[in-house]
Amino acid sequence: MAKVSKVSIIAILSSIIIIALTVRTCRSEGDDSVSPAESPVVAIDTALQARIDSFVAAVPHVGRLGLMVYDVTARQEVYSYNADTMMSPASCMKLLTCVAALKKFGKSAVHKTRLYTSGKMVGDTLVGDVTLKTQFDPLFNRDSLYLMTEALAAKGVKKVKGRVVLDMADYDAMSHEAHWTPGDLRTRYLGLPFAGGAKLRREMLYALVHAGIAVSPADIVYGRLSYAASTLVSEIRTPMHLSIEKAMKNSSNINAEALLYPLGYTKSRQGNFRTNGLQVLREFVSQELHMPLAATCHIDDGCGLCPNDKLTPRLLVTLLTYAYDHRYIFNEIYADLPLSATDGTLHDRLRKPNVAGRIKAKTGTLTKEDGISSLSGYYRASDGHLMVFSIINNECPVMDGRWWQDKFLTRIVTL
Repeated sequence: MAKVSKVSIIAILSSIIIIALTVRTCRSEGDDSVSPAESPVVAIDTALQARIDSFVAAVPHVGRLGLMVYDVTARQEVYSYNADTMMSPASCMKLLTCVAALKKFGKSAVHKTRLYTSGKMVGDTLVGDVTLKTQFDPLFNRDSLYLMTEALAAKGVKKVKGRVVLDMADYDAMSHEAHWTPGDLRTRYLGLPFAGGAKLRREMLYALVHAGIAVSPADIVYGRLSYAASTLVSEIRTPMHLSIEKAMKNSSNINAEALLYPLGYTKSRQGNFRTNGLQVLREFVSQELHMPLAATCHIDDGCGLCPNDKLTPRLLVTLLTYAYDHRYIFNEIYADLPLSATDGTLHDRLRKPNVAGRIKAKTGTLTKEDGISSLSGYYRASDGHLMVFSIINNECPVMDGRWWQDKFLTRIVTL
């Protein structure tokens, strides 16, 4: 046998270490996504298939039903029933909006609202401009604005001899989807950046007066910030994940709909940002989920209030699987989804011992179109597999749909 020199052994070991470090570095710099090819080949629970078959056969459903159950661990479909039929998802539409926003902006994105000054102080008078630069912060309200003007007063400003400039991404109030009915979307609870320029002008005047700062109403104008000549006075930062949490846990329509605007802003700074945001959702379906638009979805809003919204159960299952494969998305979505018999819109549902505290899912409810109810999410099976499911009931009383969904999950989930 040929002898291997000590130098050769050292060289081989060094190569192995370098390769290992390279692989580790590549993985750490990625988005923590998981390739399906990395998953081991495992069998699905055939007894689960039998339980689903027997339930669907024995328990009649009212109206139209779409259903799919998928084993993420085994990477196999377990069961489907009308899984490729487009149906009204109600608030399960929020899953698509929130996952697309997390993919586009990341888990640490923040809305920033800033107050600047330019010019110089002469006594207690600012001879120059005050500029408020807003983004699409759905939580920036009158109290937030008062905090900023009080910070300006704390700098010794009692009068502005110049302009108060409102630099808004969108000077129009949030637009109304054609099929929403009055009162569907309670925009009065949404942040000032969505209320339009006229509303913000009034609120800015009130806030300055409240802070003891004199300004002529005519000097509150629309314009753009000049960074080079301006000094930051105050900043309010709101994590975007707060909007996602409200949209998921409490099914907040306004917070889901508000996410369309920054999405649309990334696509184009011209035109209607809400319309642009809807196009971003469609592009997400085709480019990230690799699903044909015409056969899988029709998207008219980001919150599911519009009865013309249509998704297939397979699209929702594919979306939740996509989230799982991008762990930063999964960690946020999974944390924000309601937990059965515990919180959010599932606090009073799925209370049986085998399902209480075990199912994380988004609910959907609309009384339009003879009743729409949906439930899509995750649960951990008794064999440790992570399961994804989507149930959509259309053209049936909402309570009947919920009853069927809860009965179904209580039957198929085992301890």
